[in-house]
Amino acid sequence: MLQSLTEELSFTAEDIRNFQIFYPYAFNKTIEALTTRHSFVHYCSSAAAESMIRNGSVWMRNVTWMNDSSEIQHGKACLANALTSDSAHELARVLDGKFPGFTEHLIGLINSWMPHFEQETYITCLTEQLPNEEQMGRLSMWRAYGAGANPVAFVLNSGPFLRPSDALGAYTSPVAYLSPAQFLEQYEQVVKNIIVNFEFLERLGREHILANLFAAYRYAIICTKHPSFHEEREWRIVYQPTFQKSQRLVPDRVIISQAPQRIYKIPLIDVPDEGFYGATLPELFQRLLIGPGTMSVQLKREFVALLEDQNVPNAATKVEISDVPLRL
Repeated sequence: MLQSLTEELSFTAEDIRNFQIFYPYAFNKTIEALTTRHSFVHYCSSAAAESMIRNGSVWMRNVTWMNDSSEIQHGKACLANALTSDSAHELARVLDGKFPGFTEHLIGLINSWMPHFEQETYITCLTEQLPNEEQMGRLSMWRAYGAGANPVAFVLNSGPFLRPSDALGAYTSPVAYLSPAQFLEQYEQVVKNIIVNFEFLERLGREHILANLFAAYRYAIICTKHPSFHEEREWRIVYQPTFQKSQRLVPDRVIISQAPQRIYKIPLIDVPDEGFYGATLPELFQRLLIGPGTMSVQLKREFVALLEDQNVPNAATKVEISDVPLRL
């Protein structure tokens, strides 16, 4: 499987080793995604879906508007707890022994960026499609939108989300559903990986270790959620404009639930020279599932016409109505 990862994602052996050391949870989830070849699903309102198809872009919203009121805060608390552990002290001993002042510098960086992570993180939420959800979708996701939203689910190819690329300045990561104790177990694994592989990392230098440990902490903050949300099986595309400005994401303002919100739009374009491809609507799109509601038949008709306008082949066979008997 590692050879497949090397070939499919254009990873070198050193890339894979680095991935395993600093991001073991994401590494294992990526291996699982490549092995199962599952699709990703994006649930949204029919109004949002219409706009995305018509304009050829996918919305990214600020995490402070998400349903989970503990977004960012839960990951932040879990990391803060882990950084007081014996494992953290052992890691500091090893890193500071070789690179004096390393830990103080790293923690200072995290603390200085924390307000940006809390207020200026934009995400697109995706969920892993399970085999038994192909015809009905996920009940909890339909319920999350409630009456009046006329929800739909985009079923998408996973390739563009899994392949590494800097083309958008936005990056995909699996979400980990962890309690503080479970988070500490994952943190201890990262510490063990760094210490066991320290001779290898030492050759790559202080800045390499700093950049990757900072990124590991950053994504732990952004992509750790309370375990009560585990059914979501979420992956998220993450963009932080104050941290890394994108030249391709498009800022905009929209009204959602009567509230004005800033969003960023991911253009559905290929940038093959930068490793980003398979992202145009005809290639990315697999199916559209219309959620339970009183206008499902009408919505199917309109979405078929809309997809045909966007040159999606065989659109009539790719729009279906969920058979979940849910009254919204």
